[in-house]
Amino acid sequence: MPEPKAKRRKVSICQEPKTSTLEGAFGVKFNPDVEELWNWACSSKTGNLLDSLHPLLNLKLCGVFRYLQDLRDKKEDTSTRDKKEKTEKEERNIVSEESVRLHMIDREWQCPPEFQPCAKNDTHLFGLWRDTPTEIPRFVVEKRNGCGVITPVATDLFDLIRVLGKKQKVNIPKDLGKLIEKHASKEDLKQITAARNKTVVAKTFNKIGIVVPISKNDIGYRPLTITYAELDKMLTKSCETEDEAKKDKILAPFDECMNYIQFANDECDYGMGFEMGMCVYSHSTSRNFMGTISSLLPLSYDLLGRVLYSKIMERTCEEAELDTSS
Repeated sequence: MPEPKAKRRKVSICQEPKTSTLEGAFGVKFNPDVEELWNWACSSKTGNLLDSLHPLLNLKLCGVFRYLQDLRDKKEDTSTRDKKEKTEKEERNIVSEESVRLHMIDREWQCPPEFQPCAKNDTHLFGLWRDTPTEIPRFVVEKRNGCGVITPVATDLFDLIRVLGKKQKVNIPKDLGKLIEKHASKEDLKQITAARNKTVVAKTFNKIGIVVPISKNDIGYRPLTITYAELDKMLTKSCETEDEAKKDKILAPFDECMNYIQFANDECDYGMGFEMGMCVYSHSTSRNFMGTISSLLPLSYDLLGRVLYSKIMERTCEEAELDTSS
């Protein structure tokens, strides 16, 4: 007797697997927590799905979730939209440009490309952290509004809900609590960050630091020729004067270090320029040094083979310059 065929269960667009869709659109890998949290949001009775956590934690979903909301609103057929015939080169260029555009959703100044926005409240922006575009998110980080410091806060998005709920002394609903118990990572955040810290070559002003591959011959990174205290003082003092002669004198050691960075890049020590660029980008005076940032960071990411991050940084600088000029 032939085995009966299983009946196909009709599902809403919210319930369709989103991980492969997200990876194809954003050009990076995701953990299942994004998909599972979105499915929960779709099952909530909230009018705006991005506000599904707002009554509970004063937390609004953003970034990648806003993309999923747009897909749902447009009822887009994600399974067939990319089946048009394109040459390999055209496909690569289109995906690249689209990925950059999607990564800019809800991105703020001083959010490096490693930081992918996912949620926000009145004071902080939260996001997934990947040191390279090819790795899965290591953990969830937070960044206070107007500040360049980035801090690991949870192992994944469900752990973030648990952490914020405990901090705000909120009773998590049973359905969400079951999902947290099922899907939240059982790994210890301190152990994850401790393991990563062994690969961090420089902390920079954002405190979370940068990861650069070092060869067996110690090629890949060399330290700056000025200390962080000296750099902090130079950047701050140079913005406190309008006298160009005084400003040049203050920044003389900075300019000398920039020359050394060119030599470092020629000798494959790409981490030096990466460190300087990230220090300036995360400093409180960063908007006064957009020329320096745009010359250092996109190039550093490109030299490190992190092309997507290079393009995201380029777009970040372009949009910041437009905001400044308008």
